[in-house]
Amino acid sequence: MNLVTGATGIVGSHVVLALLQNNEEVIACKQKSSDVKKVEELFSFYTVDYKNLFGKIKWVDVDILDIFSIEEALKGVTNVYHCAGFVSFDSRDRKKTMSINETGTKNVVDACLHNKIKALCHVSSLAAIHNLDYTSALSEDVFWKKSGKESDYAISKYNAEREVWRGIEEGLNAVIVNPGVVLSPGFVGQSSSRLFDAAYKGNKFYPVGTTAYIAASDVAKIMIKLIALEKFGQRYILIENNYRYFDILSHIQRNFNKPVPSIKATRFILTLANIFEDFRVFFQGGEKRVTKALIRSAFNKQEYSNKKINTELGVEFVPVLQIIEQICQKYGPRKNKGETSR
Repeated sequence: MNLVTGATGIVGSHVVLALLQNNEEVIACKQKSSDVKKVEELFSFYTVDYKNLFGKIKWVDVDILDIFSIEEALKGVTNVYHCAGFVSFDSRDRKKTMSINETGTKNVVDACLHNKIKALCHVSSLAAIHNLDYTSALSEDVFWKKSGKESDYAISKYNAEREVWRGIEEGLNAVIVNPGVVLSPGFVGQSSSRLFDAAYKGNKFYPVGTTAYIAASDVAKIMIKLIALEKFGQRYILIENNYRYFDILSHIQRNFNKPVPSIKATRFILTLANIFEDFRVFFQGGEKRVTKALIRSAFNKQEYSNKKINTELGVEFVPVLQIIEQICQKYGPRKNKGETSR
């Protein structure tokens, strides 16, 4: 029996789908307020048998900040895929970010140890592979080095990894994955889907930096394979490749029949945007969209290496430009029908 935390998120829902397609049983963790319909909709993007597969999910309400609810959900479980997390680069969310990502992972690790779970796969982030001294592509061997420029999110994911390593030292069979920007159809208005929201509106600005990307379906398949092959005590960078922001945004906008971005987002422009966001949030509330952490990432040109996962698993990644085209085909018609972000 498999348990997936964060099952209504991008990575978690793909893990659930991949397990079900492998004819495995799944307990999917959600919050009481979670919208499970978006998971059924996601399934429909990949298979005509989506209703049947969706009906096989056993949903449970789990609060990863409550170890007793995790313990209850783990009854009869052998493998755990810990996909739950909170992504925010807004300093006002620092407490929540640290709590969910760090304390939540500690609780999952402790519950897995207590229940003698066979295997755990923990979803971390490229943000946890941080060392500004490196000029070559960052790999799994890079040691974290604090610079004072890392985001609260990066710190929280690094600390979460430390909890998993602590669990491994205490006898837990666990593996860590560090995905790049995870691309997926559906989930309009959430996480990486915001790239498509901005591009659909005819975004004119582009950052000068780079980052790495991967299809959500690839992340899920690799996670399941890593547990099957018992690749415990390891961590793996999961990316298809590194791309300039300009190239990614341009490809998305071409697929939406929009002009490519033409204005370089300089540090001055982004700093002004950050100031305007402070005023907007102060008077209108809502989430801050341009933060200091995001400005720093916009100028980041460090690249990442997928050599380890390629060498050990021989992965054939879905090309990022291909998954972007597929997402645009799904996204455009929905927006044209007037569907709003959820």
